[in-house]
Amino acid sequence: MQPTTEITDMYEQLCSYENLELAFKRARRGKTLKPYVIEFEEKLKENLLQLQTELLSQTYKPEPLKTFIIRDPKTRKISKSAFRDRIVHHAICNIIEYTFDKRFIYDSFANRLRKGTLHAIKRFDHFKRKVSQNNTIKCYVLKADIKQYFETVDHEILLTILQKRIKNDKLVALIRKILVNYLGNVPGVGMPLGNLTSQFFANVYLNELDQFVKHKLRAKYYIRYVDDFVILHHSQKLLEKYKAEIDTFLQQHLVLNFHPQKSQVIKLHKGINFLGFRIFYHHRLLRKKNIKKFERKFEVMKDVYQQGLLDREKAVEKFEGWLAYASQGNTYKYRTEMMGKFNRYFPAQKEIQVTSVKKHENFNQKIEANEIDFTFQKTLYLFKKGLTVSEISQQRGLQESTIWAHLAYLVELHQLQLKEVLTDYKIKTILSNIKNPNDTLRQVKERVDNDAISYDEINCVLANIKGKHRQKSMHYYIEWYKRVNCFRKCYFNKKQRAECRNKFQILAAKSSEMKFIKKEFLEFFHNHVNICVLSDKEKKRFMSWREFQSRVKGKKDQMTSFL
Repeated sequence: MQPTTEITDMYEQLCSYENLELAFKRARRGKTLKPYVIEFEEKLKENLLQLQTELLSQTYKPEPLKTFIIRDPKTRKISKSAFRDRIVHHAICNIIEYTFDKRFIYDSFANRLRKGTLHAIKRFDHFKRKVSQNNTIKCYVLKADIKQYFETVDHEILLTILQKRIKNDKLVALIRKILVNYLGNVPGVGMPLGNLTSQFFANVYLNELDQFVKHKLRAKYYIRYVDDFVILHHSQKLLEKYKAEIDTFLQQHLVLNFHPQKSQVIKLHKGINFLGFRIFYHHRLLRKKNIKKFERKFEVMKDVYQQGLLDREKAVEKFEGWLAYASQGNTYKYRTEMMGKFNRYFPAQKEIQVTSVKKHENFNQKIEANEIDFTFQKTLYLFKKGLTVSEISQQRGLQESTIWAHLAYLVELHQLQLKEVLTDYKIKTILSNIKNPNDTLRQVKERVDNDAISYDEINCVLANIKGKHRQKSMHYYIEWYKRVNCFRKCYFNKKQRAECRNKFQILAAKSSEMKFIKKEFLEFFHNHVNICVLSDKEKKRFMSWREFQSRVKGKKDQMTSFL
């Protein structure tokens, strides 16, 4: 919704039916099957009009919050609002968010569009390199946390801050109603965890701290995520001074206090706990408590799946989210181990539905990549970066012959193309002297009779030939078939390609353990699978790249002449 430019019109815009309808759509996101959402939606217009009437007449009163305790692993008190109250929270944020967000500093990352934990971590890395001058000098970090932040936010201070930008008494009165609806330990203090407005007001409240740090202290390398913030600098003494001044500011202006155990100046080489990772100069690791938390959820997900209460696609979606998060750290071996567990405990169901094809394709691709040992992956990574065999050998502390053996293995698995490793001249020379795929290196070397071509290079060409006769997974051949056949033969029928793509992912999920050589796969696909809608003759016919280009060019010429 386009934010209003007139501050005084905010309440009228908040109460508009269009804004309430948008707020409803945002409040139900991810909860469409919840009974309370279904019940509200059955009489949607009637319910929204009732809510609008209450807001306009200022008789709206939020329902009491439902409070429960979670221990995951830290004990937290979560207060849940009724669904109609959540719609009001979204309606408020729709109107005032833009007005405040544009005044937030760039390095405030929580609950903001195109921000988030991963962006904050990348920003930390950027600051780390700046302060340490590319990891050449010592770097210190003031790592701070506010003690029981949500429980200690003062309502009157928050409302005073809000009133600097909101000049509408009705809107301020509505916000006050939402704040006092929470019964904390002290009257007039605290906000509930779990409410959208609480998350937004938390940013508004601590924006005062952001402005103080950036404009009064002039701290250049400062990042905040809710009540968790860091300042990087090469001077430990200056950071200690910042800490004292920030502590004074928090107590005097916001009635907040530092967490005594979680607020200190730390040397970066000892590792900084920030947003679920332990960050060092050259790497970052997942925190153990986060790993344990995920593994507990994994066990619960496994039990639910085995009881038939969760379908595989939903399990893949949840697991993919964790992999994406974990991949931000140096976790290759751990992710590989968890991928193996997933394949073991979440076999494909007989009747599988695929609603997000891309997620399945990405997931299968990760499975394929994770089957390669870490040492080969590392060589592949460095080679793709443009390093020579000699440079990789020096960097990894391995013999050049070992690196060449890695490259040959990667070529055999089709993780590297042969032309990326050798020149066309050497490939053609070696190929012309191979009589049989089972030829030994010595036999080929004697036929080549060229000192410029080494045994290692010959081994790469032989590996490429072996790779063509090596059994590969169903996923590999499906991706190959889509590129070579589906794309070329149904280039002008995107709808059909999309339908077949969905069927292919169902086949991949059901037959993930099957392996073939190319001839076996084609025989299986042509005779035992009903995916392609083309005639048998057309399905089995090979279309060369040249024929495909000619067909596309002819179609374009036809369209041009028609126009």
